[in-house]
Amino acid sequence: MKLRIQHHTTYRYTWPVLYSIQHVRLTPQQDDKQRIIDWKIRTPAKHHSACDHHGNSVQTFSVNQQHRELTVQSYGHVEIDPLDDGYVPLQPLSLNPLVYTPTTPLTRFSDEMREFASFVTDKHIPFTHRILTLAHAVADRVVYTKGSTTVADSAMQAFENGQGVCQDHSHVMLACLRAHGIPARYVSGYFFNPNVEQHDSHAWVEVFDENRQQWLGVDATHKSLVQGNRCRLAVAKDFTGASPIRGIRTGGGQETLDVQVTIERVG
Repeated sequence: MKLRIQHHTTYRYTWPVLYSIQHVRLTPQQDDKQRIIDWKIRTPAKHHSACDHHGNSVQTFSVNQQHRELTVQSYGHVEIDPLDDGYVPLQPLSLNPLVYTPTTPLTRFSDEMREFASFVTDKHIPFTHRILTLAHAVADRVVYTKGSTTVADSAMQAFENGQGVCQDHSHVMLACLRAHGIPARYVSGYFFNPNVEQHDSHAWVEVFDENRQQWLGVDATHKSLVQGNRCRLAVAKDFTGASPIRGIRTGGGQETLDVQVTIERVG
């Protein structure tokens, strides 16, 4: 399946920003199942491209002049094949899976969360079934409610409040799995729905299957394994390291954010 993706992000500020530096993770991953046909990123200043330690492509730029608006655009075509039962192709230069076992501030867990996911260690149950069952349980516990959380809310907060979005579903999944020593990582990307015109950024998780020595993609929000209708952008320990755009600024006052994502199937 070939997709045309456009991602337009604009930040606006109540006061002039004196200086800002931004890190952009909006370049799709490339492997045997996902291939970039063409891709461009436009930033308000010249950017430098590099690869972070998770293997993500990162474009970094800084703006040294006063500004009250900042826009980043990414667009292009990506070809995506269905995954084999949700398993991501092996990456020869990827980090040791154990890197994704320790908790982070956003993925800390409580005793209740550890007990909630206790069944994931039962090896009498097939691995895929255990992970899918957890995804269903998380989605039922944390009801999808747009606008109910912010990017700063943790897995414990979402779990206790019982509301959240895809980012929260992913963080709760990560917390529950890490509570039992199972490596799992956060994935940012896109979910293509042919029935809508305006899309959003999306998030899910990949869980390391020790027996197969592969990462299994699972989407708690949609209670399903990851297949060929998702485009992977970045992986990290949590949202912080996989955020599409993240940076710091001096000045600016209050910030408003406008994000527009359009995805079309073209082949």
